[in-house]
Amino acid sequence: MAEINPPISPLLRFLTFIKVLVLFTVGAGLLIVPNIASQIWPWDLLPFNARFLGAIYAAACFAAVIQLVYARWSPARLVTSMIFLFTTLISILSFVYINNFNFQRWEVWVWFIVYIILPINAAYHLWLYRNLPPVDSTPLGASTRTILIAQTIVLGLYGLMLIVAPAFAKGIWSWEIDNFHAQVYSVTFLTPAIGSYVLTKGATKLEWTTLGLAQLLLGFLPILGVLIVDATVNRVDYFAIGTWVWFLLFACMGSLGIWMLNNAKGKTK
Repeated sequence: MAEINPPISPLLRFLTFIKVLVLFTVGAGLLIVPNIASQIWPWDLLPFNARFLGAIYAAACFAAVIQLVYARWSPARLVTSMIFLFTTLISILSFVYINNFNFQRWEVWVWFIVYIILPINAAYHLWLYRNLPPVDSTPLGASTRTILIAQTIVLGLYGLMLIVAPAFAKGIWSWEIDNFHAQVYSVTFLTPAIGSYVLTKGATKLEWTTLGLAQLLLGFLPILGVLIVDATVNRVDYFAIGTWVWFLLFACMGSLGIWMLNNAKGKTK
């Protein structure tokens, strides 16, 4: 009889370990010492962008740590799906905007190596485990499933808008960003969107906890980062409607993370 929650492969666990090292270094560096960390980033970063990217990578790091520690199908089916989308999209955009990179810098070579290996690895393991069902396939309650589907649609549509119509979609951002950054930032919304979609198939306590913690950080760390940077540069227009739409969007994402963590309390698996 097949194990209901089998361990992940040594290869996936090893590359998850590498990803944790990268995410921790980048996330902590850009959040805590952005002036230093920005110097080894593969493209030039302004203060708002540095803090925002630090928030994204910090949130992703916690999800990757949980996958590394537990190293089983749950939570790997959730985390690996999000890693696949995140790294694949970043890889594609890196090639689309390849002129933004200076290949005389070693950081650029590391960037491209990492963002070629990781999406291939994630795709391989999603294919390898494609026939495994969710560890907990108990149908979700109607209201719970509706909330997850609503998040999938809202975040997914906005993430897609940042890709296909960045000039329009970036209008609500608290600071000025170019089309490259707007499209890169689409992963902020598409990644939790795919995560919430995965949970509609059924979710364990650990999966609720993983996505909930990631969204809690992904929602509130960017807000904190903007406030910290703007306390020095004073460039955010707090009278603009778009600014408050941006704050509300991230606050809702973080609040849904809290809701997910609360859902985890009612699970036994």
